[in-house]
Formats: sequence, C-alpha cells, structure tokens
Amino acid sequence: MNRILYFFINTNIFVSISTFCLYKISELLFGFQNYKIGLFIFFSTLFAYNYMRLPLFCQENFSNNYSTDYYQKSIYFFLFISALFIIFLSFSLGLKFIQLLFPPILISIIYPLLIKINNRQYGIRNIPFLKIFLISFTWSYVTLLLPGLYYDIQLDYFLLSSFFERFLFVLAIAIPFDIRDYNSDKIQTIPNTIGVINSKIFAWFCLLLIQILLVINVIQSNITMPIFLGLFLSIEICSLVIYLTNSERSSFFYSILVESLSLVMYLIVLTSYMF
Repeated sequence: MNRILYFFINTNIFVSISTFCLYKISELLFGFQNYKIGLFIFFSTLFAYNYMRLPLFCQENFSNNYSTDYYQKSIYFFLFISALFIIFLSFSLGLKFIQLLFPPILISIIYPLLIKINNRQYGIRNIPFLKIFLISFTWSYVTLLLPGLYYDIQLDYFLLSSFFERFLFVLAIAIPFDIRDYNSDKIQTIPNTIGVINSKIFAWFCLLLIQILLVINVIQSNITMPIFLGLFLSIEICSLVIYLTNSERSSFFYSILVESLSLVMYLIVLTSYMF
C-alpha cells in the first residue's frame, strides 16, 4: 500500500488530481462542462511538476524515493505521455484556448530564467514570496478564469470574486508546504520571514476572506445555499488542517492530507450540488 501511495505522490499524479478537482468545482459553479479542458489541466500539471523534478535527479543527496531507476523511468514516461496529451488537447480545443494559455506559459518560461550580471545571478524566482503567489495565480487562472473566458462567461463580480476566492484558497493551502520546509528553504518564504504562527494566521485570514465573499455571493443568489454550505464546510476543514500543520509532520501529512484538500472540497461541493 505504501509503495502505491509513494508512486502516486512521487510521480505527481496526486497533485494533478488536485488541480483537476478544482476545475471540476468551476464546472459546478458556472455550468459549463468540457472533459477535454479537465484532461488538459490534469496532464499539464503532471508535465509541469515532473519537468521541475528533472534537475533533482542530478543531486547526490536526493531522496532514494526519487532517484531509483524505477521512479526516474516513471517520471520520464509520464512526461512523454502528458506532453502528447497536451499537444493533442490544445489543438483539439482550438486557437482561442491556445491564446488563453499565454499567461501561464509566459510564467513558466520566465520563472526559471537567471540573468548573470557582474558575477551575480538575478531572476524572478529569487524575489521573496513570489513563488507562492505565482503558483496561486497560475492554479486559479487555469482552473477557473481560463475556462470561464473560453466559454465567454461575463467578466462580472461573480466570476472575478470566484477567481479571487480560488487564488486565496490555493495560497492558504500552499502555506503548510512552506511551513514543512521552514528549516531547509534557502529562498525567503512567508514562514521563515514572519514565523510559523503568523503564517498560519495569514492563511486563516485568506480563508476568512473567502467565507466573506461566499456570504456575499449567496446573498446575491450567485450560488445556492447547498453550494454555499459545501464550500463553507470545506474552508473550515482547511482551517483545521492548517492548525495541525508543523514542520515535524510526516511527509504523508503534506502529500496526502494537505494535497487532498482540493479533492475533499470537490466531493463536498458535488454532494451539495445534488440537493
């Protein structure tokens, strides 16, 4: 059982399911449905996260869970398969979809670039706190705003507030991962700048803002009461997980429990949608 879990975690299948679930929530909120977009989001996440793993194979002190031939071959395999799906689905969804991909593609290209000036390297990845905000924007854009724009949904308060809610949600559930790396992170993160306790307070503040926006949306009849209750309950569960977070937790706490918060939210909202 552990080997299966390690496989799903180490090959980034689990994190890809998380982004897929966020997209499915967007389908429920706005009424569109397109399995091709869902698959694109799944495979693009799978490709991006496995691609970022490649340089780690060269590190001598890299974890054996990743450096074995088995996992390396698995990651190369998923890179190849996901690339094929990305190309096929992009052209299948049309030019408009490809044009809407410009922001995340631009971020992906610029983020790893380093410019050397006077023997010093400069890049946006070295800007304090930027990584977590870029991840939050990219996940929110791809799973909500992009499909909304693709289906010509009116750029009104509901769409923009939902995008902001998604951004805050991803930002809040990303905080625990920075807390996990509190003692090892070489780049400046929120926890190693303001401390673990204040980072949790910041994450809870993000979740509180989401709940305020949810109240406004249910009052304005943008969402039904069952959907409101489902999302509200999901946020409360996130708050509890953040409370339980510390740097001493096992890898499974982060890779399974924290990573599954998007899945939990989708299942709760899906259940609420049936009422």
